[in-house]
Amino acid sequence: MSLLRCDSHVHVGWFKDNYFDPAQVVKDMNILGVQKWIFSSTSTGNIPYKEVKKEIETVNSLSEGKAYPFLWVTPEMLKESSDLQKYFFCKFYGLKIHGYNGWRANGKSLRRVFQIAREFNLPVMLHTGGRPSCEAGKYLKICLEFEDVVVILAHGRPVDEAVMILKQCPLVYTDIAFMPLSDIKKLVELDLIPQTLFGTDYPITSYYFRTPARTYYKRRRQAVEAALGETLFRQIVSNFSYVI
Repeated sequence: MSLLRCDSHVHVGWFKDNYFDPAQVVKDMNILGVQKWIFSSTSTGNIPYKEVKKEIETVNSLSEGKAYPFLWVTPEMLKESSDLQKYFFCKFYGLKIHGYNGWRANGKSLRRVFQIAREFNLPVMLHTGGRPSCEAGKYLKICLEFEDVVVILAHGRPVDEAVMILKQCPLVYTDIAFMPLSDIKKLVELDLIPQTLFGTDYPITSYYFRTPARTYYKRRRQAVEAALGETLFRQIVSNFSYVI
């Protein structure tokens, strides 16, 4: 299988009762031929931050510049450091927000994160779906308010709400992690591939599917490429450069 230009959605750390070892994830990305990848630590908020720091430092030291860390931010971190500088121990390339951590879609705290993103010229990745409080449409207001901030709607759920935002906000992207092929084809039909990123949520996939993580990754890549065709697939794996 040929090299893959990028993956915009990778994780290390604790996820429920599973631990995804940073060194193993780096090894897997190399085996899978991923040239560049965005990652964040799902351990954040679950273990002492010094341990999260070690995870990120491990990836940075082993990945030979291929990995781009996003700082996973919780409301508690923002209370501890109003500009988040306490946590910027390395170069971060973006901020990750997960609605399950207690963020309000248009709340004061999330607006502060967007202000920090604007100040430091960082993209914001927003988990979408799973709960009504963090479905994509809930973020329309803040995306419009901070129209100069690059935003990634991780998963693009529900797709119709993600589409609504993509059409109104040129700097908003969606990644296709866990996205059904039918939804990906809808993005094609609506000419939204320029705002679509290839992402997998690796290796979280192993929690939901019995298929070994690397095997699933290869099959997913093949399925997406077959659904899009070579030209459009090449485009979504190249859009990474507009985000980073």
